[in-house]
Amino acid sequence: MPIKIVRQTHQEIIRRGTVLLSSPPATDQTGDLYTGHIVEDAALLSRAHAMIGKESKRDIDPSALQVAQEEFKTATQSFLEEHGVQCVITISGKNESGIEIRANEAASRGETFELVRARLALDFDLTINTGNSETSGRHPGYDVQTVLLALGPDERGFRKEAVVASIADAVGLINAKLGRSERTGGTLD
Repeated sequence: MPIKIVRQTHQEIIRRGTVLLSSPPATDQTGDLYTGHIVEDAALLSRAHAMIGKESKRDIDPSALQVAQEEFKTATQSFLEEHGVQCVITISGKNESGIEIRANEAASRGETFELVRARLALDFDLTINTGNSETSGRHPGYDVQTVLLALGPDERGFRKEAVVASIADAVGLINAKLGRSERTGGTLD
């Protein structure tokens, strides 16, 4: 049974495993619409942890957004330390169709990145962006692997269920690779 904690700027879902699914507060609310629902559904399906920034259908004040982003970052840092998370998959939106995996050169050759890419490639056309300032690699300030996914409007809309299932499958692969499997009650394989 998941534990859901509702905070002023975000929600936390505490489960098991080594993966944290994340949807931080964003500057472009229209592009990130429904990413929180996708993170929550994928976390519940895969039994992963989740941190979900509050979504708004309207733009929020830039100073309030900055405060929310800082609080989210601090809460994520604490969550990583408390729950032994080894991998963070951050999900955001974008206005163009398709799924983009944002990565730096080193991260794009990593095993976790490859597991996520291979699973999503079964059902979706992917774009790998190695020139973005927000990139996969190591989570800032804590030694965990990160993968950043940007979902287009179709993937957040009518293909949402397939996206959720694919992300949940990728979480299962990562947990198996990192040595924790839900099928065995969270014991090492």
